[in-house]
Amino acid sequence: MEFHEGANTVCVKNLPVEDSVWFIETLQSDEEKSLRVVDKHFKDIGEWQHNVTVCLRPEDIFQCFVKSCLSPCKGSARRPRHVVLKGQLQEQFNENAFLCEKFHQLGVTFAGSQIDPSSNITRWRECHFCHMRAEQQLMFYCPLCCAVLYCSVECQREDTHGSTCQSHGFWCSKFLTYMKDTSTLSDFPFEFSQETSSADFDATRYRSFLKEKGVLGEGCWLREGLTSSDKVQSHRYGRYLDLENPYVLPVESCVLDEPISVDCQSSIVDWASYYKCRELDLSSPVAILLQWPLTVFFIIQNVLNGTEPGNEVNIDIVGVEKEVELVPVFKELGNLLPESKIDIHMFGRHLHPQVKEKTWSFGSVVVSVHNELYHKNVCAPQAQTPHLVIGGEPCVYKVKFSMEMKCHCKGIPFDCH
Repeated sequence: MEFHEGANTVCVKNLPVEDSVWFIETLQSDEEKSLRVVDKHFKDIGEWQHNVTVCLRPEDIFQCFVKSCLSPCKGSARRPRHVVLKGQLQEQFNENAFLCEKFHQLGVTFAGSQIDPSSNITRWRECHFCHMRAEQQLMFYCPLCCAVLYCSVECQREDTHGSTCQSHGFWCSKFLTYMKDTSTLSDFPFEFSQETSSADFDATRYRSFLKEKGVLGEGCWLREGLTSSDKVQSHRYGRYLDLENPYVLPVESCVLDEPISVDCQSSIVDWASYYKCRELDLSSPVAILLQWPLTVFFIIQNVLNGTEPGNEVNIDIVGVEKEVELVPVFKELGNLLPESKIDIHMFGRHLHPQVKEKTWSFGSVVVSVHNELYHKNVCAPQAQTPHLVIGGEPCVYKVKFSMEMKCHCKGIPFDCH
């Protein structure tokens, strides 16, 4: 590829951005040196390396970078947010005026210079296979299910190959089924449904939404709307358990502390009837927290066909994280099923020591947290046989049964995501 600095520089400046850092380094062979550009995983970005047999110049480094942007060995043409020189290149050219100016013109942060704050406004998307973060233009949807994004055909091929439960080949048809129900999300009765189910409702807008509702960073909302810069995100789950004021919202805190009237209990089949029964305003975002206990309630009602008065329901929730900081909201299960004893055991790894083997009682609901792998517990002689095992994931529960099941009942199911 012939190199024309002016034209190529303009082309690179107009390329979509990969949210990553690229490294430029030298390779030494027996007869010559060469330059190459690699990503943070040390995988080649481009194979069009500039051979250097004489004294290395800043122009050579810049030319190698531009060619790698325009003709990468994987994926579409793109530019990174940051570029860093390695080894001898760093010692020799890190503060080179020519390179500083050229990379600045491309909108790329060079070496140790400050990050442009405006770059945080970008809505990054992520490849389902290699997890490369980039602007939407660099991604394409799986053509079969349209549920996951890829940055390259190679990533799509690798992810869809095989039939193991880790591969997209296993999940693609299931995702297609879920995607057919995407429009259902905007049918929720909440006043904010159209806003929160829109395609551009990203983490930044979610954070603003929670702040507007007055719950951002408070009580059981603490993990909601986090960004990569939030220190809470690095702490083990269970450290910020709030038993005193989980809902924060004054009205909801009072209402949800009271039992549900007998007349109302049988009428609860979806979010609209639940809010009506609890006399909650449809502008209240409390469903974000209540999705956990109400989804369990929905599963009990539709999979176990409810419970008989006085019966005990043993539930194991596997792979928990956020759930251990939402323990107090599971009290609502007792309000929904007042004549049954609900015994919940949560299993997860990397939980905070203060919740390890801890048990809480909320009337007829007992919640225990175990910081261990589930299979080690179920193999123990004293382990009880649960009525229900639920795989915990952020926002969504998957019921572990031999048959594939979809819960819908007289309207909108409780899972609000």
